[in-house]
Amino acid sequence: MRLFVRFVLIASAICAVVFTVPEGKTLLATENLEMVRQADHALVEALGKDDKATAGTLLDAEFSWTDRTGKTRTKAEILPVLASLAAEGDSDVKVGDFGQVILIRGSHKITSQNVSVRFARVWVKRAEGWQALIYQETTMVEKMLATRSGFGSPSGGAPVDCENPCKAVPYHPTGAAEQEVVAMWQAVERTVLTNDVEAWIPNFTEDFVFVTPDGGPPLNKAERVTMIKELRRTNTTLIPAKVESMKVWTLGDAAVMRSEHKPVHGRTLHITRLFVNSSGHWQITFGQQTAME
Repeated sequence: MRLFVRFVLIASAICAVVFTVPEGKTLLATENLEMVRQADHALVEALGKDDKATAGTLLDAEFSWTDRTGKTRTKAEILPVLASLAAEGDSDVKVGDFGQVILIRGSHKITSQNVSVRFARVWVKRAEGWQALIYQETTMVEKMLATRSGFGSPSGGAPVDCENPCKAVPYHPTGAAEQEVVAMWQAVERTVLTNDVEAWIPNFTEDFVFVTPDGGPPLNKAERVTMIKELRRTNTTLIPAKVESMKVWTLGDAAVMRSEHKPVHGRTLHITRLFVNSSGHWQITFGQQTAME
């Protein structure tokens, strides 16, 4: 896909981009974003020319692309089809600078399908320079949803077995930082299971954004708090989806989690999460979910 062709718009109107940083961090936007812009521009050129060699140097070895149907492809699977993955220009673009991780998110229309999606592109700083690690799309609905009561399978009053993910997941972290991220996320899942909104709140940054699989507008922290409080008021328990696969990367004071989850009812979800370490405490700052068709 000319997946990053929209970045040209960012380069020409950089002052209009919204920047976010973790609390207490120094924003190194000028240096980092210039490096990403240059890498991205080179990738745009490579995509336009179907230059697989150049594109190959800009995609991380563990790069993955998840399209709006939830299909996830690796770097090796993407390179042969570069020219066929076209999209129109980005809109509502926002950039989050988290040191060694930069998030680019917004929306655009997939030309060949005439469908609008919300996208997230995650760039990471490697020894050889900035590389694209994750690209994900989620379909946007044409009409606003009437109600959005939560994301999970209602238990209907039945006992809930949350061994996976509340106690264990099919992933073995390498290193203390990865272990901390996974343990912190599992603790969040336990707060969701019990609708313990007071315990949930400290685990998310104030500018947290959640791109939902239902295609509605992204939710902020306050909106998620309201939803959890309503679940508690109505005594509704949502069963956390089981983790089928997971991978975590820690890069300085930022971390990226890529995972797939199977709910009790409904479609498997592909999820990208970003974490930041603020004063020794990991918090979730971004999440995006795509339902697999």
